[in-house]
Amino acid sequence: MQNYIKLIFLFQLDDFLFLIQHETMINTLNESHLHKTLKDLYALNNEGAQTEVRIGTSIADIAASNKKIFEIQTGSLGSLKQKCLEYIKQGYTVTVVYPLACTKYIETTDLHGNKKRRKSPVKKNLISAFRELTSLTKILLSRNFYLDIIQCQICEERIEMMEPVQSQNHRRHFKKTWLKTGKKLEEMGKIITLHGKSSYKKMIPKNLGENFTTRNFYENLKIDFPEARKNESDIMVWVLWNLGLIERIGKKGNSYFYSLKKSPIKKIMTET
Repeated sequence: MQNYIKLIFLFQLDDFLFLIQHETMINTLNESHLHKTLKDLYALNNEGAQTEVRIGTSIADIAASNKKIFEIQTGSLGSLKQKCLEYIKQGYTVTVVYPLACTKYIETTDLHGNKKRRKSPVKKNLISAFRELTSLTKILLSRNFYLDIIQCQICEERIEMMEPVQSQNHRRHFKKTWLKTGKKLEEMGKIITLHGKSSYKKMIPKNLGENFTTRNFYENLKIDFPEARKNESDIMVWVLWNLGLIERIGKKGNSYFYSLKKSPIKKIMTET
């Protein structure tokens, strides 16, 4: 697979036509303001950092000293799974940077070039990010894998179309009269780094009983994360179970019962 494409520009000067050919990286063609800003920021803060570096069969957003790789992902984290696995197998330490839109604005440019801005009703919180982790459970606990979740305010840019159209990724079930053109980073907040079991255990509610259901988990989770929704909490439980941090101990009807997974040492102490 080629990672460069050739752009051809044709322009006229007086009575002569000029043809310019320019090679450019595929990865940077549709790079949003959000992606570029975070990439530049992480490159600036890591020694020996270079951007758009070929590593094996892939192109890394940032490669720094001491075999460190940084991938900025503004979309689905699942699409990075294979890429991260390849890096880790080659001995690299991988940090995935995921901007979480806790506040989101939508700016639409109409057919006359006028811009309208509104606040999106959709709000995300740290628990919302667990939906993106479902496809990465096999690498989340790798000692060479880090996840930086950046709480931020972003602006999604759109353009108005004359008639309903399909999205650029062809995922719309119904055509709409606008297209996304980019994302802008407007504010950066707290950065939460997840690495290893302890970082995930810290997010488990403190007041859970010895055994609990997803309902018990959600009710206790809301104490620290009041904006968390029930479906997000259920996904978090599923991720924790797949990571081996909690275990299923039974089922009643459609509800599973869980308990915190204890270390072998604690089990022996309990038995004695």
